[in-house]
Amino acid sequence: MRRGVIDIGTNSVKLLIADLCDSDISPQLETSRQTRLGCGLYSGGKLQAESIQATVAAVNELLALAKANDCSDTRIIATSAVRDSSNPAELLGALGQAVDVLSGDDEARLVFAGVMGCPLLAKSPTFVIDTGGGSTEFIVGDAGGMRFYTSIPLGSVRLMERHAVSDPPAGGELETVCKSIDQALSETSLPGLRGQLNAPGQAQQFAMIGSGGMAGILAKMELADDAYDRERMEAVELPLDRVTAWRERLWGLTLARRREITGLPPKRADVALFGSLIYEQAMRQLGFAALRVSTRGIRFGVLRSK
Repeated sequence: MRRGVIDIGTNSVKLLIADLCDSDISPQLETSRQTRLGCGLYSGGKLQAESIQATVAAVNELLALAKANDCSDTRIIATSAVRDSSNPAELLGALGQAVDVLSGDDEARLVFAGVMGCPLLAKSPTFVIDTGGGSTEFIVGDAGGMRFYTSIPLGSVRLMERHAVSDPPAGGELETVCKSIDQALSETSLPGLRGQLNAPGQAQQFAMIGSGGMAGILAKMELADDAYDRERMEAVELPLDRVTAWRERLWGLTLARRREITGLPPKRADVALFGSLIYEQAMRQLGFAALRVSTRGIRFGVLRSK
């Protein structure tokens, strides 16, 4: 059976088309359109008309693409930007389609379901971090299910909107963004996470799995490969010093030079500053020495939940 998912995110609109057989998901098409729906949202609390128009156009284009690929069953979901805005009806009305606006808890549950669909992870105690444009989900679980999860308002577009940086960024600007990330982590996530991760006899059992766009970009930069090769990307394990090295390189370059990095999509060269820093700070705060990468996040979880 062929099914599709269109994911309206803070930074981009993504499409996954896959053939399903029992619990197996065989991706047939994956693509995205950057629309920056969250642009201007975090200063005024509203979705902007230009971003709404771009998002509606992207969704309609991807729906047509799904139909052209023999997929007539496509579910549309929306995440942080839509649920956090004061005017979601403007977007939803313009779309004229059924859209599931997910809560943060929904996001965490679906991300975990998607990541754990990988046979290499299905039996292992796992800590999943999924950083998007508007929020970050943290999930602790194993083959028996989730043991702890939370979603916090910390994302790459949200940070970029709140913290203007120079080109190239200045050292003081980096310190300010670091403090903002650390504050968000300490206020909302760290106590519960540490309680789960540091339970007696469990401290070294968890693998840290990065899901979402920035985790995939880190893998592609490490591989020096612009292609989206799921098998190669999911084989990547990034020690903390490599995550730090990539963050330092990104923060040391102009936007134009960042756009030249192999593996980093040019349109994401601005938000990559903030996404890379979220991963680095989370690793430092929680004491993880390495980051593995999963390309199976929320969209895979949606397909698995049908």
